[in-house]
Amino acid sequence: MAGDQNELRRFGAALLIGIAAGLAARYYFDSRARNESRVPSGLIDWEQARQAALRLSQWEQAPVDDRHVRRQQYAQMVAQSEPLIAEYLGVQLPEPVNRIFVFDRREWLEANIVSFSQLFRPLEEVYEKNGGGRGALGVMVNDVSSKLLGMQIGGLLGYLAQRVLGQYDLSLLSAEATGGSLYFVEPNIARVQQQLGLNDTDFRLWITLHEMTHAFEFEAYPWVRRYFRELIEQNFTLISSQMLGNGNNLIDTMMRLVQGVGSGQHWIESVLTPEQRVVFDRIQALMSIIEGYGNHVMNAVGRRLLPSFSQIEHQIAQRQRQRTLLDQMVFRLTGLDLKLAQYQQGEAFVNAVVAARGIRFAGRVWERPEHLPSMEEIRNPAMWIARIERM
Repeated sequence: MAGDQNELRRFGAALLIGIAAGLAARYYFDSRARNESRVPSGLIDWEQARQAALRLSQWEQAPVDDRHVRRQQYAQMVAQSEPLIAEYLGVQLPEPVNRIFVFDRREWLEANIVSFSQLFRPLEEVYEKNGGGRGALGVMVNDVSSKLLGMQIGGLLGYLAQRVLGQYDLSLLSAEATGGSLYFVEPNIARVQQQLGLNDTDFRLWITLHEMTHAFEFEAYPWVRRYFRELIEQNFTLISSQMLGNGNNLIDTMMRLVQGVGSGQHWIESVLTPEQRVVFDRIQALMSIIEGYGNHVMNAVGRRLLPSFSQIEHQIAQRQRQRTLLDQMVFRLTGLDLKLAQYQQGEAFVNAVVAARGIRFAGRVWERPEHLPSMEEIRNPAMWIARIERM
């Protein structure tokens, strides 16, 4: 479950870091022909991304059955979940969540390709302002590499479209801080529910509880959205600087990657500059708490509410342990394995704090940015408890 949902907006930051070296290389070679007058294409071919994602998603084979009935079911579950979560956490949503969408894979992809293109827009602007790939050689390299980047991004989205169950889309980079939307990818939910022999209503309510907790995290504490956006913007700035550098940046990146082999670090962490690592760790810490808190609430409320909770928990855990070799390779190459670690570390942190001081004390992570734990504190909850008690 944890590795199958909410994978877009927060994974976008890790993906940006992971392909930074490739973008820097492309920018370096494109810039060699920049002084001629031919107009280049964009940094990423988003139509190529869209087509690749749709092909890989196999959306035609996974229609939504009884869409209207399912939409009513999820709306009722959202309304049922809100007061239960509010009572457990001791906070209220400023407004009810009413943007609820039952999607097939294609609809989820269409919504998220728009979000992804917005996420990458700052990098596209840097590339365009600095000439892109001009000249005959530049245009040729530009066209090929923009399609290649489009295929890579589309491949990732198509892979996720077959697996994502639910998503709380908070429109992180939108100009206005409006409330988020709940997406339920019904064909994927139905497939997992049927494959694992889970109760129809209980399984969907279990997913809803997790997604609704994210609504509380971002809507009951508005600073979280702003803080998250600031981290993403800092990440953009650092990657843009790397893109604008000369070939030495690419060489330095490759050297860090080679030196990281055998160090126990993830390859994404290995290629980071010291400045990028600071921002990366902050993003990791925030996402770990977001996901871990969501899992804790889902389990705490679900355990009391759902008759088949134990079966759901057991079946989902077993499913995660049986990932194919292909899945393991994709997770490692794309950084999705870092997402799994975020769920696990974040949930362990929240569980430990709740066991020691209760859920109200754990909720202090959302009071202001200074209360967020570092990655070191997430691995050692007692350190965070001691720091907060001194404040």
